[in-house]
Amino acid sequence: MSFKLITVTGKAEVSSVVYKVGECMQELIKLWKEYEASQAEKNSESSSSGPTLEIRIPAEHVTATNRQVRGGQLWGTDIYTDDSDLVAVLMHTGYCRPTASPPPPAIQELRATIQVLPRQDCYISTLRNNVRSRAWGAAIGCSYRVERCCIVKKGGGSIDLEPCLTHTSTVEPTLAPVAVERTMTTRAAASNALRQQRFVREVTIQYNLCNEPWIKYSISIVADKGLKKPLYTSARLKKGEVLYLETHSCRYELCFSGEKMAKAIQQSSHAQNHEAEAEKLQNHHSHSANGECENIVVDVFRWSRCKKPLPQKVMRSVGIPLPHEHVEVLEENLEWEDVQWSQTGVWVAGKEYILARVHFLSMI
Repeated sequence: MSFKLITVTGKAEVSSVVYKVGECMQELIKLWKEYEASQAEKNSESSSSGPTLEIRIPAEHVTATNRQVRGGQLWGTDIYTDDSDLVAVLMHTGYCRPTASPPPPAIQELRATIQVLPRQDCYISTLRNNVRSRAWGAAIGCSYRVERCCIVKKGGGSIDLEPCLTHTSTVEPTLAPVAVERTMTTRAAASNALRQQRFVREVTIQYNLCNEPWIKYSISIVADKGLKKPLYTSARLKKGEVLYLETHSCRYELCFSGEKMAKAIQQSSHAQNHEAEAEKLQNHHSHSANGECENIVVDVFRWSRCKKPLPQKVMRSVGIPLPHEHVEVLEENLEWEDVQWSQTGVWVAGKEYILARVHFLSMI
């Protein structure tokens, strides 16, 4: 970072630096040490606040594609460690949105005024404005918080920005802040010019109602894959896996609950001709005169609403599927045909649930 001092008439000197991607703001530590030394000379304790620093951020760096933002290089909430990236902090505090698009061409830079603070006992992690900060123990240097941020236009003039410190989204993908899902070509496609137009969607991760990473709901996650029955979703549930699904506000559990006897109509051989088949369609509510009743065993499943979303560690400790005191059973003895998947969610016993996230879990 380049460094200079700006002297404002009637005010203390304000340090100004230019932001560079991937460089720690050493000026913060330098200013804090100078401040502590000046307080020591005065035989007074350092106060809870310190000097201020103006940081100028070129517009091209204010984007979610900034590698420091993508890498989540920020620790704390409201007060951050001295090595936290300022662009990531501005997005976390809501001064600017975490989008892949750069600011409009008319914007020259952002100017942020930060206050240097003492190191904290701990720094907490939060999900805010689709950016997750990290937690950390006590820092060895100092901390900072953003006091002010403004846009500087190329033609002159500035616009003050307001923070958004309360917004926490559980709807939009945290690791994919772009409004439209990105696409990518596979390595095989890249090697063949005829395949280069074939794209596959990236898996999108969302944070669930307990702020844990789950997969964004897609019918491909729960649809039966291929012709191998062990890969069927129903077979996975029968083997002990449990499927947890979330809307934007509730969590649901789908699990195997046992077997039951059911009656099946078995047609005699001469019922396969067209005349008998037509008669069967016309009288589909009654049994064929030549039909025979046979008892068969079918798998049944349970659909429940979780009374409270629990972290996965807690869920495994109480047991999976969850005990009855943790769920409200909505449907019992469901046959697999009673569960119908769609592009947006699932129909269970005729009722639709619009889904956001999905996760398989087992005790193993």
